[in-house]
Amino acid sequence: MYSPYISLVKTTFPNANIIIDKFHIIQLISRSLNKTRISIMKNNKKNYNKMKRYWILFLKYRSNLNSEKWQKFRCFDQLMTEVNVVDYILYQNEELKATYEVYQALLFAVKNKNIDVFNKVLSTSYNNILDYMKTSLKTLNEFKLLIHILVV
Repeated sequence: MYSPYISLVKTTFPNANIIIDKFHIIQLISRSLNKTRISIMKNNKKNYNKMKRYWILFLKYRSNLNSEKWQKFRCFDQLMTEVNVVDYILYQNEELKATYEVYQALLFAVKNKNIDVFNKVLSTSYNNILDYMKTSLKTLNEFKLLIHILVV
């Protein structure tokens, strides 16, 4: 999703079909969520270690988080599930929560090959998310015609 690259391909291979695949969409939105988490983490000393240690849970598709296995997580005093850990951290910051919800909606659309949900997420205006995800949404909108989440 780099404009000069797409221009080069169009010039060099005029008959080629340019397709932006699921991998690159997920990579883009995952990086945006992670940058948001890091930005918020730096300003939240109380939950810094929790946000740093459990970053991988944020990138998981929500339905793949374990909600049944109670276990001890190092940064928490009580037994929790993966869902509890993510929810605890999300409710510490409204921007992180909103960004996570956009991320999960896009993951859902890609995973279920639902272009209608994908387009709905892209066409919605979000005020309470950080610029990282706003930029990603703008990029996805810009290249919407080249995106093929129904492929593979």
